[in-house]
Amino acid sequence: MSGSDAFRFVNLLALELENGDITLPSLPDVVLKIRGMLEKEDCDFERIGKAVSVDPVLVSRLMLFANSAYHNRANVKIESLNTAIGRLGFEVVRSTAVSLAINQIYVSEKHSRAAKHLKAVWARSMKLSSMAYAVAQAHSALNEESAFMCGLLHEVGKLYIITKAEGFPDFLGDPDTFQGVLEEWNPQVSKSIIEAWGFSYDMVESTDPESYVDSDESLQPKLADAIYIAKLLLDNSEEETLSLFDSPSCKKLGIDEASIKHVMDNYRGKLSTMQQSLV
Repeated sequence: MSGSDAFRFVNLLALELENGDITLPSLPDVVLKIRGMLEKEDCDFERIGKAVSVDPVLVSRLMLFANSAYHNRANVKIESLNTAIGRLGFEVVRSTAVSLAINQIYVSEKHSRAAKHLKAVWARSMKLSSMAYAVAQAHSALNEESAFMCGLLHEVGKLYIITKAEGFPDFLGDPDTFQGVLEEWNPQVSKSIIEAWGFSYDMVESTDPESYVDSDESLQPKLADAIYIAKLLLDNSEEETLSLFDSPSCKKLGIDEASIKHVMDNYRGKLSTMQQSLV
C-alpha cells in the first residue's frame, strides 16, 4: 500500500475528530431507558423488568446469566424475569444490555469485508472486560460492572476505525500500517464515542489509562487503574506478571502474589460466562 493511502485515511480521521464527526449507531432505546431508570432513586425490579421485556434477546441473555454457574452458585433454577433481575442486580442488567448492543455492531453483516478485524477486536474486548471485572473485584472502592463496561468499550474506537477503513481496501489490507493506526488512534476515537454516548468521566478516562493513572499509592483506585492493570495482565507472561505487583495501580488495588490466583480464577469464570451468553 502506498503511504499516500494511509496519509489520506489518517487525515480524514483527524478531521472527523476535530469536527466532532466521530459517530457510531446510537445505543438502542432499551439501553438508554434502563440507564435512565437506574439514575432514579425509585428504580425497582418491576420497572426494569418492563423495560427489558421488550427485547427478547436481552431477556434470554439475562435468564441465561441468572441460571449460569457463575451467578447461580446454589444451583436453584429460576424462570421469572423479575427474579432473574433480582438475582443479578441492576448493574449486571445494565452491563448486559450494553454488551449486547456493542456485540450487535461488531457482528453486523454490513461490514463483511472487515469481519475478521471486527471479530479479533470483539474477542479482545471480551477478555479485557472480563479481566477488568476481576481486577475491580479486588477493591471495594470500584464497581466491577462499571469496570467490565470500561473494558468492553476500551477499544470501541477500533470498531469505528475498522468500519471507516472499509472505504480504503488497500489500507485495510496492509496489516502493519493498519494495526499501527488502530493502536495510535484508538484512545482518542474511543474517548469521543464514549463521551457522545453519555458515559461518566471516570469511564472516559479509562480509554487512555496510561495518561490518567496516578502514581500516588495513597489514593483510591480509579477505573483507569483497573483497565491499566487488566491490560498488563492480559499482555504479559506469568513470569512478567510478578514485576507488575510493584506498580502503584496494583498496590492501590491490593493485587499481589497472594491475591493474583483469585483474580485470575474470577477472570476465567467471568469470561466463560460471557462467551457462552453473547453468541
